Amino acid sequence: MATANDTNTLVPTDANELRKLLDQAQKGDEKTLPILREMLKMPHWLEACGNLARHTDDALIRKFAGKDLAVGEGLRQKLEIMRGELAGPAPTPQERLLAERIGTCWLHVYHLEAIYASKNSMSLELGTYYQKSIDRAHKRYLSAIKTLATVRKLALPVLQVNTVEKQVNMAGPCLPADGAKEVV
Repeated sequence: MATANDTNTLVPTDANELRKLLDQAQKGDEKTLPILREMLKMPHWLEACGNLARHTDDALIRKFAGKDLAVGEGLRQKLEIMRGELAGPAPTPQERLLAERIGTCWLHVYHLEAIYASKNSMSLELGTYYQKSIDRAHKRYLSAIKTLATVRKLALPVLQVNTVEKQVNMAGPCLPADGAKEVV
């Protein structure tokens, strides 16, 4: 094992040793914790092991795509594009988390819709179960979208206009309706 830093903890760089360490960690071997903690200081390891949204997305994609690698990869790429569009070019931490949530909810709604649509026939009880599940997932999806819109609306700067007689505070974008340059 080679050290990845100046600490006494040895972080494996060899693929076989790394695989062995991760296998031990998955089995609950607490002796791996000091090494894991050092590894998780590296952003790529923290992202791979600690991103719950990604783990959830992976589970939903596996359920949806099965062994079809084209569908699985297509869903991953579509999800990344959608999240990037939703988050925007310089997202706040809240916007980034909400964009992740919207993406996961999107996957879940359409996964349930696909299961329901693929059934040739079903009992009334099963049909009602799927409809309720779809409705609940859709409400969570719309709630995440609405929350992102609210966060963005609340983040708009406040325009303060001072006049001779009184001060007027207005919330909203700092551009007049006619498209002229910024009001100062």
